[in-house]
Amino acid sequence: VNNCIGFSNYKFFLLFLAYSLLYCLYIAATVFKYFIKYWTGELTNGRSKFHILFLLFVAVMFFVSLMFLFGYHCWLVSRNRSTLEAFSAPVFQNGPDKNGFNLGFVKNLQQVFGEEKKLWLLPIASSQGDGHFFPMRALCEAQNPLLANEEQWEDDGIDEEPH
Repeated sequence: VNNCIGFSNYKFFLLFLAYSLLYCLYIAATVFKYFIKYWTGELTNGRSKFHILFLLFVAVMFFVSLMFLFGYHCWLVSRNRSTLEAFSAPVFQNGPDKNGFNLGFVKNLQQVFGEEKKLWLLPIASSQGDGHFFPMRALCEAQNPLLANEEQWEDDGIDEEPH
């Protein structure tokens, strides 16, 4: 997918992966009883044997590969990252921070799927934001280099009067 998956279609991509997983599971489950018949020798037609084996093999292989891809993207959504941010951390004023957009698990899901949980599994645009500005996690004062080191302000020679 290279660079095609972004803000406006990330929810739809995740739903496509989830629906594809369910479909592969459905195919494998419905073909499995015929695979058992083939294994026990109850199927007599030679052509159907090949089709049963092929269909079960393809469904299971697609299921396994989609499961890994879907799992990886679920992990990215839980951290509020894109694939690009997973490989190189975004750079902020304080420097690179791989968790700069991480708002917590529930808010991260809401960023992609929207606030109404009843719309999460439907292919309806419900993502938050406009795609240009994104909420970031707040840095506490100890992590902000301008606020963390009080000694730098005292060494400037400027004495403040106590209040």
